[in-house]
Formats: sequence, C-alpha cells, structure tokens
Amino acid sequence: MAISVIIPTCNRSAALQRTLQSVAHLHASPNTFEVIVVDNGSTDATRESFESVRSRFPEIEFRYFREPIPGLLSGRHRGVREARGDVCAFLDDDVRLSPSWLAALEEAFQDPATILAGGPSRPLFECPPPAWLNSFYEENEQGRFCIWLSLFEGGDQSKRVDPCHVFGLNFSIRKKALFEFGGFKPDLITKSLQRFQGDGEFGLTLKLRRENRKAFYHPNASLLHEVPAKRLTAEYFEQRGFRQGVCDSYTDARSHCKPLRQPWRRFLSCAKQYLFHSSPSGALILSDIKIRAQRAYRLGYQFHRNEVLRDPILLAWVRKKNYWDYRLPQGWQRHLPPVKQ
Repeated sequence: MAISVIIPTCNRSAALQRTLQSVAHLHASPNTFEVIVVDNGSTDATRESFESVRSRFPEIEFRYFREPIPGLLSGRHRGVREARGDVCAFLDDDVRLSPSWLAALEEAFQDPATILAGGPSRPLFECPPPAWLNSFYEENEQGRFCIWLSLFEGGDQSKRVDPCHVFGLNFSIRKKALFEFGGFKPDLITKSLQRFQGDGEFGLTLKLRRENRKAFYHPNASLLHEVPAKRLTAEYFEQRGFRQGVCDSYTDARSHCKPLRQPWRRFLSCAKQYLFHSSPSGALILSDIKIRAQRAYRLGYQFHRNEVLRDPILLAWVRKKNYWDYRLPQGWQRHLPPVKQ
C-alpha cells in the first residue's frame, strides 16, 4: 500500500524544512511513500527549503507543486489530484513526526473498513504555556483535546474513534473515500477573504460520522505540533474564536436551515464546555480571555451569516455539492486589500 504524504504550505519556509526533515527520518522504506509539497503562493524561501531537503535525501520521492488559488482547500485538493498513493496523509507544515508514524498508518489501514486514521497531536511549545490554557482543553471517553490548537491525546491503545476527533494536521484518508464523500471544504482563508471561509475537514468528518464509517486512532501515529508564543495570547484566541464562528455559520448555511440559528444559541450549545471551568469551590468562572473568545465567536458567526444572507451568489457557492472544481466566486478579488504604491 502506497501512501502520499501531502503538505500544503504558504510562507513558512523554516517550519516546512523542519517538517520535511522529520518525514525524511521516518522508519520506513522510501518506496512505500511519496511526499507532495503544495506551495500555496509563498513569497519567502519555501522552494529553497524544499530543494535543500530533497537534495539531502535523494532516495525519497519529494514532489513540489505551485498552486496559485489562495486557501488551504486548494492546496489539499491539488495534492490529492497529484497523489499516486492509495492513502492521502495530510500534514500541517509545522509538525514533527515520530519515526513510527508511517508504519502505524500502514497498520491502521490493514483493516479494509478503516476509512480515516490519525494519532496523537501533542504540543511543542516555543515558551511555557500560560496557566489559563488548561481551561481550553476538553475531555471525554475518547481522550483529551484542545481544538483551539489542534491538539489531541487519545491514550496508548489503538481504537476506533469519532471521525471528528481526527484533526486536519494529522489526517490520513483513503483516496477513494475522499472522492466518494466530496473532499474538503474551504479553510484558512486570509483575513480579507473571510466571507469565503468554510469548515475545512469538519464537513467531511461529519459525513463519515453520519455514515458510521470507521476512523481509527493509532498511538504510534503521533506528531508534535509547533505552538509559537504568538498563539499563546488572548489576541490569537480571539482570532481563532472569530474564525470558528465563521466556520459554524458556514456549516449551518450548508444545512439549509431557514432561518439560521441565532449565533449566541449556537455558541452556547456547542462551546460552553470550554468556556467554563470549575474553581475548587465548584463555582463557575468565566475568564476575561474566554469572554473575549466568546465575543469574537459571536462576531464571526454574525459576520458570515450576514454575508451569505445578503449575497445570493455567495450562498449558492457555500451550498455547492463539492469543491473539486474549486474557484472563488466571481468578483472575489475586490475583497482583497488595495495594493500599496
């Protein structure tokens, strides 16, 4: 079974180089996988970083593609179109793989029923994390996770998991199933194009959950996710909250609910467990950072809902069956900031 490791990237050449080096040190035969880097319009030294690693490891098949359409979706789908493997293993460009990562995925996909697989995504903090970060973690019978930083710890036993617990930074799926279930949705759109933000891999994993398809967690398919100091700030969590609000509005808009749910109800129903935490006395405490994150979420949800309700072209684009022919709606360029003279 061949695996295509797909890494979309944009303007993070140093992090990408570290990621590629960790891929090159996997405990695996080079003929069992390929590495596809999709450069989503970088203006830094991304190509040079790629060539540096490729020249040092000529036994590994590294492939580079330039994709001009902005956003993570275009990078992911370009990688799929170029992939030669039966399994597409998507990684973020700022991760460090455990040497056993690929072998664990091969083991997970030995079961023909396994559609999706992943493993632990643990933090590699640039600086000591603030004490308040613990209150942004959630925990259930499948493990402990922090969606704000795409972290998941499911324990040391292999097991079936909810597909929605396989996050995009460590996301391996059969290529055939990816086409069957419609692929990814728009994600990580630049700030000026937030009206075109979607729910990324979440819409896909929701379909797998509804169809009761098997997602598998393997403890050895683990990686470390770089968490820079700038992501451990209230400002970052506000930005993340706003984007999550946009994503949830997109999910609701695709569900054809009319009218769409009020954003404050949506937020409290989906997110109250990570807004609150208990003090030793049992009293509920709502921190200032969580208040700011909540406010940002509501603003993001309302922003996107207003955009789709007043623009029928955008609403039709949001409700497309799939995005394999991905193009932003006509006139998207007018939402870009003006070029400085």
